[in-house]
Parts: sequence; C-alpha cells; structure tokens
Amino acid sequence: MDVQKIGARVAKLWPSGIMIATTAQLDEAGCGDRLLTVAVRMRVLVRIRRGAYVRAETWDALKPWEQSKFLLMAHILTVSGHPVYSHFSAARLHGLDVWNCGDEVHLTSPSTPSGTGVAADVVHHHLQLPAGSAGRITSAAGPRVRVTSLERTVVDCARFGGFAQAVVIGDHALRRGASMETMMAMVSGLTGRRGVKRARRVLAALNEASESVGESRTRLVLAVMDIPAPVLQLRIQANGTEYRADFAWPELKLILEFDGQGKYFNYRPTAEALLAERRRESLLVEQGWRFIRVVWDDLARPEDLRRRIYRAVAEARRAAA
Repeated sequence: MDVQKIGARVAKLWPSGIMIATTAQLDEAGCGDRLLTVAVRMRVLVRIRRGAYVRAETWDALKPWEQSKFLLMAHILTVSGHPVYSHFSAARLHGLDVWNCGDEVHLTSPSTPSGTGVAADVVHHHLQLPAGSAGRITSAAGPRVRVTSLERTVVDCARFGGFAQAVVIGDHALRRGASMETMMAMVSGLTGRRGVKRARRVLAALNEASESVGESRTRLVLAVMDIPAPVLQLRIQANGTEYRADFAWPELKLILEFDGQGKYFNYRPTAEALLAERRRESLLVEQGWRFIRVVWDDLARPEDLRRRIYRAVAEARRAAA
C-alpha cells in the first residue's frame, strides 16, 4: 500500500480532538487491526504503548520531555485498575518541572497491582501509603487518577532519584505551595528506610526562589564553590525600571543570569523580549554591574563553568577594591 494513501486514511479516521488514541477508540472510528498494523509498519502511526497510538507527525514534533509525558498518559489510558501514581510520574501529573528522570511509569501499592506487573517500563514500589499521602487529580489524558500528594511526591523522588533531579522537583513543589514542615515530618517517619539520608540532604538544599530547572541546577553548581552565597531574585532599580537578577552579589556588583529559552519565548515575541533584556543590561552596566551569562550547554560542563565564575568573581573583587 502507498504511504500517502495510508496516511490520508488514518488522518480521516483519527478521532477528533485527541492526540493519543487507544485501540478501542481507533476500532470504533473504523481503523481496525489490519489498518493499524500497516500504519505502524509504515510509520504513519507510532505505538507508544500496547493499546495506545500517536500519529507519527505528532510524535516526531514533541520534545523528549513531552514524549515522556505522552508515555505516562498512554499508561493512564490503557491500565487496568486504579493504581497510585508516584515518584516521577506523580511529579509529572502535578505539573512539576521534571529533568532527566527517565520515561518509566512509577506506581506505589502494598503489592503489585493485578494486570500491571508485566510491563518493562513500569516501576512498582511496594509500600503501604499512610493516610493522606495520596489523592485524586484530573490528568491531561482526561481520566481522574490516584496520585501521591505534592509533599509525598517530593520525598519519594528525594529518596530514590538523583540529587539534582530531586532538587529540581522539590524547588518547583515549594513554589506550588508544598509544606517543608510536612515533608520533614514524612522523612522523620521513614527513619531506617532506604534513601532517608538522601532525602534529608535534598530537603536541606531546596529553595523556592529558583524559578526554573536551569536556575535550580545553576544554584547547585554555585553551592559547592568557595565563594560567597549569592542573593536570589535580587530586585535592582535602573533608570526607573526594576530588574530582577537570578543570582547577584550586591557587594561585588556582579549578576549571574541563566538564559533559558523560556525567558525569551514564553511570554512575549522574541525580538521584543531580547531588546528589553539588552536595554536592562545596558542600564545596569552603566551603574557598574558586571554579568555572567549561563546557558544549558554550560551546565553540561560544570568544571568549566565554575572556572568562569571564579574568574568573574575575582575580577569583580578587584574592581570593587
């Protein structure tokens, strides 16, 4: 069969208003097993999970972290029973920033839920959750699902995840209103269990003033350096305009900015945002401020980044002397 013809047929039959379709939905729309098999073989459709499909053009346009969310939604649409989503899956369902945490679906229950124990991409955590540790939320896929609470999610990620990954999630959870007191109490109640020391270290490192994944990761780079701790989100007036610096050393008149794309692309047209950023920086430079600019690639080379920051701090100290 011709790829274009199959593509046109699938597009015509694809259920309106959805991006992930189940086998049952496609069958009801007239896209039966034979057409599904051919469409997957020709890569008109991508089977992202048993019983869940996405059009290839949609899948290929997604960023890796968006594909991870789709994989979780596919599990929600196809799973039997009512599992409790936890750890990094719960973080995604709560809308928290999740960085470099893998695509696995995490479930917590006293035992392996019936019908969900064979999938290689599902991680089961066998634990009886205390009362109040889980609730229900409406997922992006549509159905309401059971999910661990915001605080429990942070604690679980802190116990089982990497340090930086857990800090990114925890920083965002604090901005969303998670209670540090509640999280500390949860960790105390887990004394003797795996990952408790790691969780305490993560909680001690959290700071809700970091407003993005990049800022959280940059803060962790700075935390191990032999330099004064910066002020986060320092507000500076320049010619009647307020400027908010990601990290600043006021005594040195030194600012460090993490330049993620979101800062420029999420709120205003790019040209307007870049022009405003250059204008603010020029005003502050006229007042004697120096700048260090950090981008994603810099975080992949932390030792090089630290050398840059040490040099900038030394130059700022000489200028301030």
